This record gives sequence, C-alpha cells and structure tokens, in this order.
Amino acid sequence: MTAPHSTRVDSLRELAGRADLDAVVATTDASIAYLTGFWGLQLERLFAAVVRTDGGGALVAPTLDRDGVAAAPTPLPPRFWELTTDGMPELVDALGGARRIGVEEHHLSFARAGALTAAGAELVPAGDLVMSLRARKDETEVARIRAACALVEEVLERMFAELRPGDVEAEVNARVRYWLSQRGATDAHPLILFGAHAGNPHGEPSDRTLAPGDVVCADVSAQLEGYWGDLTRCGTVGPAGEWARAAWAVVRDAYDAAVAATRAGAEARAVDAAQRAIVEAAVEVGQCLHGAGHAIGVEIHEPPFLVPASATPLAEGMVFTIEPGIYRSDAGGIRLEDDVLVGADGPVLLSGLPLELREIPA
Repeated sequence: MTAPHSTRVDSLRELAGRADLDAVVATTDASIAYLTGFWGLQLERLFAAVVRTDGGGALVAPTLDRDGVAAAPTPLPPRFWELTTDGMPELVDALGGARRIGVEEHHLSFARAGALTAAGAELVPAGDLVMSLRARKDETEVARIRAACALVEEVLERMFAELRPGDVEAEVNARVRYWLSQRGATDAHPLILFGAHAGNPHGEPSDRTLAPGDVVCADVSAQLEGYWGDLTRCGTVGPAGEWARAAWAVVRDAYDAAVAATRAGAEARAVDAAQRAIVEAAVEVGQCLHGAGHAIGVEIHEPPFLVPASATPLAEGMVFTIEPGIYRSDAGGIRLEDDVLVGADGPVLLSGLPLELREIPA
C-alpha cells in the first residue's frame, strides 16, 4: 500500500500558506521520509524537502543518493547536488525566490541557517507545522506500526523462551538485534537489562551474566517499513521475589490507568498524571523516573510527550507508547510498555503481547 505522500505535501503547502510562509524546508530524516518516502543517511550531507506555497518544491539530495531517490514515491522532483558544492546553492535555487521560509528549527544547523539568511531568506520556526501533520496517523501508518509491534512481539517471545542463567546481557541484546534484522527490521534498539542494572532505565548492556533471582527488563523497539514498534516486558529468573511482585503490581495498575486516560481531548500531562499518582505513591517500592510515554511513528520518539509539562491535547489518530515503570538501584526495574492508538471511542492497543510477569527457568 502506497503512503499518500502527495496528500501530505499538499497539506503542508496549505498549512504554510495559512501561516503566511512562502515555503517550508524540512531537513530531518523523518520529516523528509514522511513527505517523500525517501530515507537518506545524512551524516554531514544536506538533504531537504522543499515545499513552496506557489506549488513548487524539490527533494534536495546529493548525487550519491540518486538511485534511492529514484526508487522513492516522492511527489517532489529531485534536485541533486554534486560534491563540488555543499548543497546550499541547490537548496536556494529550489526555493525559487521564496523569502519567508519555515524551517525545522531544532534541526537546521547554525551554518546552514546563516547561508539561507545571507541569500535573503527570513527564517521562521515551523517544526510544529510539520509535526502537526505527522502527529495524526492515517490507516496505512497505523497498520505499519501494528506490523512493527508484531515483529517485536515475536522476537520478545523467542527471547524469553530461550533466556537461561549464565546468558550475557550484551550478547542477548546482540542476538535480539540480529533476530529483528533477520525478520526485516531496518533499524532496532533492544535494551535488555538484568538484575540491578535494570534499575537504570537508560542503562548500558554489559558483560553481566543472568543469575537466579534476577529481574529482566526487556525494552525492544524495531522499525519496519519506515515505522516503529516499541514494547517492554519483564520477567524473573525463577519465581518472582517479594520486591518484583510488589513492583509488578504497582506498574500494572499504573499501566491500566494511563491507557484508560489516553483519549482524544485529554491533555498529554493528564496521561502522565494518571500513572504518576500510582507509581509515586509506592515510595517503599521504588522511584518514578520518567513520564508515561511518547508519541511514535516514523521516529521512535516523537512529540507530543506524555510528561508533566505538556498541555498538548491528544487527538484521534495519535499513537503513543504507554510505559510506566518503577526502579530501585539495588533491585532493578519493572516497566510495562505497549503502543496505543487514540481512537474515536477510546484507546486501542496496537499489540497483543500478554500482560504478565514472565518466569524464566532457574
């Protein structure tokens, strides 16, 4: 099924006109892919999707990526640049004399912004304009997120089935990444931590070996057909101890509360408050170290974010991770995560992985 990139470009053109812009220049990989279907590897090179309100525009890319651009369903004509330039003359040319330019202000480099200004452009922050389109997923996008979730589910099931004491944390992460790649993932971020290591939600997999009594916190994400799925499940080696059982009960209740709060019209911070009221009340069990989740789509982390500072209203078609967790540095961490669509009649789970604390044979 082909993503409606032409419709997206037309929608951005309309929004740009309403904002009194002559053009929008999208420079992030994710926004370029959203508008054109082309995924590049920027590194030091300039890529840009130029959408002009007069109907013009271009996909600016180095000649190195000519074949990739040709294979993409882009509605914007390509404008290639040779290595004899840095791409900026071609970008200015693609703007066709447009003066008031919306840019993704958190991404465009200071040097490139300066070059556009020197060419006579007035730069206007427009990251929110692009994200207002990306935030609400259409049926094709939701189907692709579901497919990515299904891939992650399959690999998580295999991982838990094969885990045994003596397994090395870093090696388990490498195996999971390989399994995801085997099944078609174009990118993946496994974060599987054992025992006390799981007490740090952003810990680094190490040479630690799995031991009886350990908690395992397995956060696995994968990109498939341009969209991400991101799920977390936990287990214990042997029967769960007192702390793991208590932590699981807290997180399970917080998960239910946050999912129930994920409804159109609710503020993002209300979803976080629903889980936080439960996790923060369990101070004897551990700490609440992060928000309830984040939007997900062509990027693994997208705005809006489900955090106390965000008053952004949720809208039908948005997709979020819901991932409450509780952590104790000497015992580990328990987190439960699913991807949830804001549906017309309430929250819709996009994954079907059982909600249970797994028991790994000791």
